[in-house]
Amino acid sequence: MKFIDYLKFALNNLTTRGLRSWLTVIGVVIGVAAIVAIVSIGQGMQEVISMQMGALGSDQVYVTAGSAYTGGMFESKEPGELDARDLKVIKSVEGVIAAAPDIVGFADVTYGKKTSNLYIMGVDENWEIVRGATIGIESGRFLAKGDRGVAVLGYKIAKESFDKEIYIGSQIKIENKSYNVIGILKEFGGLGGSNEDNSIYLSLEDAEQYAGGFGVKKYYAIEIKVEQERADEIAEKIKERLLISRQVTEDKIDFSVYTPKMITEVVLNILNTINLFLYGIAAISLIVGAVGIANTMFTSVLERTRQIGILKSVGMTNKEVLNLFLVEAGLIGLVGGILGIFVGFIISGTIGQIAAFFLKGTSMSLMGPAGTTSMVSITPQLIIFALLFSISIGIVSGIWPARRASKLEPVVALRYE
Repeated sequence: MKFIDYLKFALNNLTTRGLRSWLTVIGVVIGVAAIVAIVSIGQGMQEVISMQMGALGSDQVYVTAGSAYTGGMFESKEPGELDARDLKVIKSVEGVIAAAPDIVGFADVTYGKKTSNLYIMGVDENWEIVRGATIGIESGRFLAKGDRGVAVLGYKIAKESFDKEIYIGSQIKIENKSYNVIGILKEFGGLGGSNEDNSIYLSLEDAEQYAGGFGVKKYYAIEIKVEQERADEIAEKIKERLLISRQVTEDKIDFSVYTPKMITEVVLNILNTINLFLYGIAAISLIVGAVGIANTMFTSVLERTRQIGILKSVGMTNKEVLNLFLVEAGLIGLVGGILGIFVGFIISGTIGQIAAFFLKGTSMSLMGPAGTTSMVSITPQLIIFALLFSISIGIVSGIWPARRASKLEPVVALRYE
């Protein structure tokens, strides 16, 4: 028999048992849709995280005090503080191009008739050098040495936070003290973009009064620009120098040194662990679908025992009977795979849109300077894998009942009622 004959025979048998066939197909659809949705969202999130973390700057290193980085995600084991001495040590490390201290706080900011509690960031003139590759000035200028009583606004602060847009030369009030707006940053967007876009930048001296325990002598963090090709090496040197200057050991370390690459690796490891768990759930769905296919095929063998006897009595070989049932099982997997891929696309696309809506404007925003970034990644490889996998599930599930059908003796099969 030719393959087309097997296919026609299989289609006829499946359409004859329409409801049972479709119920079996649905089992495969659920499993394949789950895998497609999980893999596409997982890959999309990994791409978004890698891209947005990369946007933070591959030539940057960050140092935070133990108490400033909750949970000690990277190195810190003890609470600590950063001060001018630490800044001096960091600047002395070979390969460091510039270092800028940060202090942070919140304050009530008034413009026009509206008052909002906003993020205040105290920096010095070196911050623009450190962030030069990722931060741009849309209008005006950034803070210069000796500036007091002036402010630079993040993009969303200027465009969206108040009843009307803020322009260069406008006056804003922070806790009843007036500041002249001298600059507005370009939109940053992406992971971490919420801070840059939603911050008001003041000099360290001006920001000190809004920064709680931080100030011109006690920093929240130190941002460092280094030679790009040596970022990891220089980060390790900075750590070694600070361990010596702060007179602490590895088991008592009270600060963290990390790069965007390190953050990306930690986040992706967590994401991969979650994905593995979700893959397990999807695999269970596919196993259920496979059991459904096997059950349908076994039932089909029982119902068509006399038919098998007739086919074998007119010359059909055991191999041809085996192929007939395997094509039928594979066809169930194929149809389930195609529909599952389609349903998976709908699910992943819907989840992606919902996520983009709820994360809009937050630190997990999927918006970047180039426009919308999708958290769903659907590749040709994923489509091909899902299709081949579903067909394989169908064939594997049908092997046992197909072998049973092929071994039936014609005389015994013809006597079956």
